Amino acid sequence: MGRGIGKDLKERLMSAHESSTCLVPESPAEARQLRRALKHKEIVSPATKVYALASIWEELNPIKKELYKTRALAKLHPDWVFAGPTAAVLQGLYVPYRLLGKTHIATTRVSHSRSSSSVQRHIVRGCIPNVIDGIRVTPIARTAFDCMCGADFRAALCIADSALRGLGSEPAAFVEELRKIRSLHANRSFVLAVAALANGLSESGGESTTRAVMIEEGFMWPTLQKEVIDPVDKSKKFRVDFYWSLPGGDVAGELDGREKYRNPEMTNGKDAVDVLADERLRESRVSGTNVKVMRFSYNDVMNTTFFCHLLTSYGIPRGFDVPWVARKQ
Repeated sequence: MGRGIGKDLKERLMSAHESSTCLVPESPAEARQLRRALKHKEIVSPATKVYALASIWEELNPIKKELYKTRALAKLHPDWVFAGPTAAVLQGLYVPYRLLGKTHIATTRVSHSRSSSSVQRHIVRGCIPNVIDGIRVTPIARTAFDCMCGADFRAALCIADSALRGLGSEPAAFVEELRKIRSLHANRSFVLAVAALANGLSESGGESTTRAVMIEEGFMWPTLQKEVIDPVDKSKKFRVDFYWSLPGGDVAGELDGREKYRNPEMTNGKDAVDVLADERLRESRVSGTNVKVMRFSYNDVMNTTFFCHLLTSYGIPRGFDVPWVARKQ
């Protein structure tokens, strides 16, 4: 490692990584050694008095970086209540990468603490924090509200869908929870309107984004996670991401994503080839029910012109406009 860091300290940094957190120095001597290593670029400091090995940190995605940093900061500041995007990451909510970077903390009007280049403080009144693995965070509804205030329509719908999944409640109850939040934020009406469109059956940010584009472009809203009976073995059912019941024939929409083939939690221990084979079998069985199967990728969805053409080609009706969404908030 060079002269900036010793074997013992490297082992401590590795141990922190294995616990999915950053290292907080335990003594002034250790802090000095870490600062020396920082000069040699062997380690990084994502926040004040928080450290990680540079080689490991560079391999982490933004969500994991936020988790590592926040767990260490919670150790340093056990009295902090994390809010906004920081709390959302800890709660497993969808968070657009562009909202990450600063650490978001809940505070009150009587607090004299100010925001800084690395810490954003939110005035939160009458809020009883939740505790996740010993870390205090704002409740899910409040967390979603603060995140949605800083998001555009697509990201806000992703956040709302994930919050609804986390709460396990109905959209009307979710909207009511948000309505109770004491806030004068200028985007309050926008947040409530987006929340009314939320659907907890959306299983990923990709699916929520897809639905957001459909809503923006005025396409008929699909049923989510529709079960289709296997025509060969009627004791089995298949779930499809999107489903339209149409006079000219039903259509099933399937969003292809790398997660389906790479994430062990979604592959049930199967390798990518087996998962792909299962997908093809599933598609053939769904097609056997005389349902047209429309497959598309996230990149297809992001190409709005192509995606609209694809939906139209499969007979998905258009003209279901939500006026305020058409303004592309």
